Formats: sequence, C-alpha cells, structure tokens
Amino acid sequence: LRMDAQQMVFRTHCQAEREKRDLAIFNEYNELMSVESQSVTGVTEHLMKKYGIHSQSTIYVIRKRVEERLKREEEAV
Repeated sequence: LRMDAQQMVFRTHCQAEREKRDLAIFNEYNELMSVESQSVTGVTEHLMKKYGIHSQSTIYVIRKRVEERLKREEEAV
C-alpha cells in the first residue's frame, strides 16, 4: 500500500513481491554494468540464472518497467 497526496494505490502481495524482485534485478544490473568493459550478455545471463528467468528479453522488459516506474514516482514528487 502506497499513499500519495491524491490517491491510495493498493497492491496484491504478488504485485508487491514482483516489484521488489524487479527492483532488485534493476539495481543489480546497474551495479554490475558500472564495471568497465562489462559484458551485457554476461550480466543478463547471470541475472537470468539467479532469478530463474528464461528469456533475455524479460530482463530487458523488467529493467525498462522499473525505469519507467521510478521516473513516474520522481515526477510525482
């Protein structure tokens, strides 16, 4: 449950867990990619194995989804 000045946002337990996992993937990806000469494919494959994800495009979609959510939250403040 997140309270904004204008509205209340209700999340199911599953949604909250997914957002938590997605944020962890986003943060770990960015941390690993901050290393000079890091392999995008290597980082993506590491995250896929760690989080049980079977598609590279899923990692990409998760990163973009979190990026958009953080951008929206930043604009709301």
